[in-house]
Amino acid sequence: MKTYLRHRIVNVIDIKELSALEYLDFEGRYQNYKERHPFYELCYVEKGDVSVSIDDEESVIYENELILIAPNETHSYHSPYGNRSRAFVICFESPSSALRSLADKKFSLDATQASCMKVIIDESQHTFRMNAKDLLEIIEHPNFGGQQVILSQLSYLLIALMRHLSGKKDSELVILSDEAFYRDLVGIVIGYFEENLSSKLSLDEICDRVNYSRSFLCKTFKEQTGETLIGCFNRMKIEEAKRLLRETDLPVTEIAARLAFSELKYFCSLFKKQVGTTPTAYKKEKHL
Repeated sequence: MKTYLRHRIVNVIDIKELSALEYLDFEGRYQNYKERHPFYELCYVEKGDVSVSIDDEESVIYENELILIAPNETHSYHSPYGNRSRAFVICFESPSSALRSLADKKFSLDATQASCMKVIIDESQHTFRMNAKDLLEIIEHPNFGGQQVILSQLSYLLIALMRHLSGKKDSELVILSDEAFYRDLVGIVIGYFEENLSSKLSLDEICDRVNYSRSFLCKTFKEQTGETLIGCFNRMKIEEAKRLLRETDLPVTEIAARLAFSELKYFCSLFKKQVGTTPTAYKKEKHL
């Protein structure tokens, strides 16, 4: 008799609860109040375009595009075109750390992904409604299995977006377990710094490399290390400068240039602040 192996299904996206499924009500030159909440918010623009402000960073979402706003990020919407724009919002809770890779990024949907959104919208209108207190509730005669269809289509859509992101050239999409997430994310950033000590890096370049928003990455890195991203990068540069001063006969000007400091004065000031002496004095001391 044949023996069958049973496999426990692992969900990379685990959606716990839905908090809102609704169209934004655009009227006139629409702008809503700033808000923040402890769950994800997905905004899909069905028609026109909508400006989204997330932690005071503005993005314009065009027709057939969406953006995912991470929990506890302050955000608001604005549209100068009023009811000529139409956007659908989905709010949901999920403990899945993989979703952080999608936060604050715009995605233009392909035909399959757009079809998922259409099913979610159609099913939601025959399953839920927002009541007078703006709370999501089930309608009197909902679609059979409507809740499950919405969750399955939303899960598939999010997985499809992560696959697209991880398949992009030079992508370093980080999808980690909750337990290792913060430790490994910091390790990846520091590894990136080590590889680029001879380069200049902006905050946007650092965030793009690991596919996380500026606000989330800056906050996480500071909480885990006690340093800012750029502060840590500069400290590592100065540590490398100390090594070069000890182990080589390179002049201070060349060391500064090798570490991508365009101004020698700034390099010397940063070195003295961290080490307590000038690069020249440090070099003489180590060569005595």
